[in-house]
Order: sequence, then structure tokens, then C-alpha cells
Amino acid sequence: MKSSDLMCLVCGAPSTGFNFSVITCMCCKAFFRRNALYGLESYQCRYLAENCTINMRTRRDCSYCRLKKCFEVGMKKELILTDDIKRLKREKITANRKLNSILMNRQHFSIENDLTYLKNISNIYEEYCRSPIMTYEKREYELVCHLPIKTRIKHQHYFEFYQKHKTTLFNFFQHLPDFQQFSIDEQKALYSHNTRFLLRLNSIETMDDSYPLWGAINLLLEMIYGKSLIESIDLCLHQFKYRINDSRCIQLILIISLFSTSMGYNGNISSLILYKIQEKYTNLLWSYLKERYGELIAYQKLSQIIHYCLHLQTINHLMDMKIQDVQWQELLISTQ
Repeated sequence: MKSSDLMCLVCGAPSTGFNFSVITCMCCKAFFRRNALYGLESYQCRYLAENCTINMRTRRDCSYCRLKKCFEVGMKKELILTDDIKRLKREKITANRKLNSILMNRQHFSIENDLTYLKNISNIYEEYCRSPIMTYEKREYELVCHLPIKTRIKHQHYFEFYQKHKTTLFNFFQHLPDFQQFSIDEQKALYSHNTRFLLRLNSIETMDDSYPLWGAINLLLEMIYGKSLIESIDLCLHQFKYRINDSRCIQLILIISLFSTSMGYNGNISSLILYKIQEKYTNLLWSYLKERYGELIAYQKLSQIIHYCLHLQTINHLMDMKIQDVQWQELLISTQ
């Protein structure tokens, strides 16, 4: 019997074979891959009954009930993660090889000069990024502290909060000589290419659990991305901060990530130029870690940095997919 003679256990369409441990059609396979990792808690039944009939004609009507049926017939979201884990392992091996190559060919230069340059970076970061953000957040909290936590942050308010963080981080980068060599349009293109990842990475330095607005911000983000994704990124950032626990290290990772072209950058700046700048700051990071912690712990720190950056990129990608999915659903609703 051919696989096409069998019926999809989710919607009844002709199947393409076993997908995620269950016989399904190509459409339900793609739907499950896009949505399963978000979990049912990220969706709501369109008709609130949570028992919609799912067949070839109705399968697009209710994402909640379709995903629910996928789980009921035995589709396994763990098998989706298998592909991501394999990809992450490949990226980690490549990153480690690149790092080892850089370290083996590294030119020895004065640690005193390194530390002086690092101090300058920290001073610039404090003046143009951290300090303005802390002042802004304190002022904003004073305006809303009398309100219940669920009403402290509205969508427009969060957009202003996001823009402030985006602007201050860009100001920090603009005071780096290696960034100043590019035109303002090239700077903006490079920054916008990596903005969301950089802002989430920067929150390691700026987030403060004791800051009263963070709870309200997380509640709003859960409404947009779903609770499970926000909990995942929150856990990743807290573990990253706890394991590294070094502001100068995070600042260097921010700069290295700024000049990254790994996410499909198609700007006008030569990739070779960007790689040379990354190499410079990777060398500086290694020099700093080795001087402060010793070679063994420095290697451990670098391994942890690679791990958490790759994990953060994966979550960042899932969050971007979630936004695209929400925008697509809103477009469908607006055309009905």
C-alpha cells in the first residue's frame, strides 16, 4: 500500500507518510512544525468550544483545535527539536573550530593596552547606554507606580520602552571607532540586521529583577509571544548572566555580535571587513578572560558563551516566527 493511499490522521487528506511519529499529510506536517513548540497555551479556540471538527475543509479554521488534535493522535514535538539540536551542534562545532583557529594564530600584544581599551569601552557603555536606561526606567516607574501591575505597561508604552533601549544601545555602538568608520546608513543597516538579538543580549546588563516594571513588561510579552517562550528566554538570560557574571565580557559579546553576518546579512559592507573586526574583539575577549580567570576557566567561559548565544539565537528565531504568525493571522482576520 502506498503512503498516498493512507489518510492523514489529523484532517483526513491523503498522507505523505509518517511525520513526527504519525501518518499525516504535508499540510498538517508543516502546521505542526510551525506551531507545536509554542504549546496549546499560546492559542485559543476560535469558537471557544475547544472541540472543533478538523477535516480538509475546516483545518484552517481553528489553530487551537487543529494543534490539539495533532497531539491527540500522537504527534511528538520532541522530534522537531531533534533537527534544531543537530543544527545547534553543527554550529557549535563550527564556532569552536573558528575560535581555536583565531586563538592559535593570535598575535601577542600588550595586556596593559587591552585593559586600557576595555576600560574605555566600559566607560562609553556606562555613559551612553546603561546610565540613560536606568534614568529612563526610574522616571517611567515614578509615573506609573500607583497603578496595578497589569495596567502599568500598555502596548504603546512598551513600544516607547523598546525604542529607548534600541536608541541607547545604538548610541553606545556609535562611539566605537570600529563602528564610526562606516557611513550612518551602513551603521543603521548593520544594527537593524541584529537589533532584536542585541537588545535581548543587552538586557543581561540592564535587567533588574527588583525593578518594578519588569513584571508588567513580562505580562505584556506573554500576551504577544505566549508564556512558554517568555519563560524560556527569561531562563536563558538569567542563566547567561549567572554563569558569565562579568559586565566587560557581556559588552565585548555585544560588539562581536553587532558585526555578525550569520543571520543572512546582505548589506554593503564587505563580510571580510566585518570578520576582521570580529576577530579583533574575539582576541580581546580571550585576552581579557585569560588574564582575569586563567586559561582553563577562560576556555570554560568561552564554551558557555557560545552555548548561550546559540541558545538565545534559537529562541530569538522562534519569537520572530511567532510575530510573523500573529501578523499573518491578523491579516487573515482583516480580510474576512
